[in-house]
Amino acid sequence: MTGIIDSFRPLGAFTTTTVFAMTTVDKRRRNTRPSKYRPRTEAQKEQRRELWIARSEDREQGRRVSEEDALKLRLDELESALRDAGHDGVHRRRHATPLKDIADDEQRFLVLKARVERLEALWSINQRKRETRAKIIIGGALLAEAGDDLLAGDAELLARLVDIIDRRVEGIRDRLTVRELLGNVPLSLRPGGDVEESPESALQAEGEALPDFDLMAQSAMADEPVTTFRPSDVDADYADLDGSWQAA
Repeated sequence: MTGIIDSFRPLGAFTTTTVFAMTTVDKRRRNTRPSKYRPRTEAQKEQRRELWIARSEDREQGRRVSEEDALKLRLDELESALRDAGHDGVHRRRHATPLKDIADDEQRFLVLKARVERLEALWSINQRKRETRAKIIIGGALLAEAGDDLLAGDAELLARLVDIIDRRVEGIRDRLTVRELLGNVPLSLRPGGDVEESPESALQAEGEALPDFDLMAQSAMADEPVTTFRPSDVDADYADLDGSWQAA
């Protein structure tokens, strides 16, 4: 049956295996056959090396131009974004020299790069501030809503907030701050701990310790070295009181 089918196969039709085998043979034959080009001489190789070195400055210039275009594009994007965020004028200083007025290519590239890095840092700071402000707004809105619901006799939202804080906040000091802010809600200072546990016990259980407030106060209010301050330092007319002042 196979012979009959092969007899009706049109000429020029190859199976995938046949094509793959021929391709493999062709590659091997191509790789082993001698090259028709004569090998370069040492003089030609040296000439190519010199030409490569001579053109290195042109390649560096081309790379710098492409990077400068990318930096200019990024600078425009950052200026537009900061302007939209309310920072109009921050990126334009009176003492800043326009890039078109800088004739030296190297100096212009360095100035452009420094300005982009400055605006990148400013944009990053702006984004962190916006994120922090958004968190404060969301937290304040939830607290206000929970307070209104509690006054209306509905403590469901407050209980939900306490549950979220219990699962999301781990620091003892943070949990204590939140508990006091929410009106001493039943929130343990440690996840899964006792609600009645004191801060000292919770910190000791976690291997932490409260700061020595007495030592901190003594350090802050430590007596300074006695100076030679005299009444005459206030007014020369009081110079006759210097003796009694020092005796006292």
